[in-house]
Amino acid sequence: MRQSVFESEAVSVFKMPGHREDVVFVSFESMIPTRRPDRRGFGEQFFHHRGFTAYHVMPRANEWYHYPEMEAALAAVRADIPAGTRVITYGMSMGAYAAYRFSEPLAADAVIAFSPQYSVDRWRVWWERRWSSEGKSLLWDRQLPRKEAVKYVFYDPLNQDRRHIRRLRKEAELDLVRIYFSGHASIAYVQECGMLESAVLDIAEGCFDIAAFEARLWQQRKTSATYQKMRRRKKTGIFRRLRYVVIEHLLDRRLGAAALQSTTTPPDT
Repeated sequence: MRQSVFESEAVSVFKMPGHREDVVFVSFESMIPTRRPDRRGFGEQFFHHRGFTAYHVMPRANEWYHYPEMEAALAAVRADIPAGTRVITYGMSMGAYAAYRFSEPLAADAVIAFSPQYSVDRWRVWWERRWSSEGKSLLWDRQLPRKEAVKYVFYDPLNQDRRHIRRLRKEAELDLVRIYFSGHASIAYVQECGMLESAVLDIAEGCFDIAAFEARLWQQRKTSATYQKMRRRKKTGIFRRLRYVVIEHLLDRRLGAAALQSTTTPPDT
């Protein structure tokens, strides 16, 4: 069922048609060690099973989409989307960087970005040592996101990603969704808590409630293997352990109370 939309040596885009005509997703692949030709697009199975039309952008390497032909690739996607359709870009890490940066040429209505990076330019993020681009070009590093798009950014404020988010907030207004103790693996954390589907679908329907989501996620956190791993890491050293015990206690008071309120408040009549 895949339909080729754009093809070059550096990047390819395919479309998976769905029966829904009101919303389409454009997903961007994350950084991965190897890229098999028969691999699935980011979120391909998820969107296909739920009837959404989705466009999947697949790069040849971990070069953070800094290819000259990205302009033509995105134009081909935009031209294929019917007028009046709600467009949502979607990605994680390197893919989230692209979902954010390319929301303008796609005329996106919403962005779903899990742990997005501000830049991979060593001059701009000199403190970032976790990864880098396999390429040397930085063609789109300063491209601003679409002003009209609602930009949902999921991240861990207790992780180094917060430094990227600070810089992104200087560029655009963001709707921040805080995933405490997830580290960079924010999307895995949400999925392990069984809440990824509801988050994406609520954003698609325009009814996503950040405060309620954060509170529910906090109540489900102990079902996440990612949470358990991050908590173990933060228990090394007396002062480090004490610091995060206090942080978790304060979060439990705030988010636990918010969750209780959301379940006891009667609906408006």
